[in-house]
Amino acid sequence: MAEPITKIKHMEIPEEKIQQDNLDEVVEAISKNKEAILQGIDLLGTLHDNGMLNMGHALVKHKEDALENVMRELNKPEYVKVMENIVQLLFLAGDLNVGEMKTIAGRLNEGLEAAGKSEQGGKTTYFDLMKALKDPDINRSITMLLSFLKGMGKQ
Repeated sequence: MAEPITKIKHMEIPEEKIQQDNLDEVVEAISKNKEAILQGIDLLGTLHDNGMLNMGHALVKHKEDALENVMRELNKPEYVKVMENIVQLLFLAGDLNVGEMKTIAGRLNEGLEAAGKSEQGGKTTYFDLMKALKDPDINRSITMLLSFLKGMGKQ
C-alpha cells in the first residue's frame, strides 16, 4: 500500500521571472496604445506649460477647502439670480425639441454664411422684393418664418 501524501511543496516562481512577465505585459500594453499614450503625454505637457497641472494638483489635494470657497462665493446675493437662471435654463433645455432645433440651426448657419458673402449697402426696391418671392429658396424661408410667427402667436 502506498504512503499518504503529507507534504505538498508549491512550485515557487522566481521574483525575476515575475518581474520580467510584468514588464513584458506593460511593454505590450504600451505598444498597443502608443497613440493614446503620446496624446496623453502631449496633454500633460500642455497643462504643465500653462500652469494648469499645478492648479489641478492643488485643487485635488485641497478639494475640501476649494469646494468650501466655491460654495461661499455662490451663496453671495449677486449670484443667486444666476443660479436660478441656470436651473431654469436646464429645464428649458429638457423641453426643447433638439432635432427640430438642429435643423433650424443648420439653416440659420447657412443663411448667416450667405449673408456674409452678400454685398452690403445695396438698395432693395419693392419690385426686387416681388421678384425675390419667385425664388424657391426665399419663398421657402419666408413660408417657414411665417409658420414660426403663427405658431409663436397662438394662444
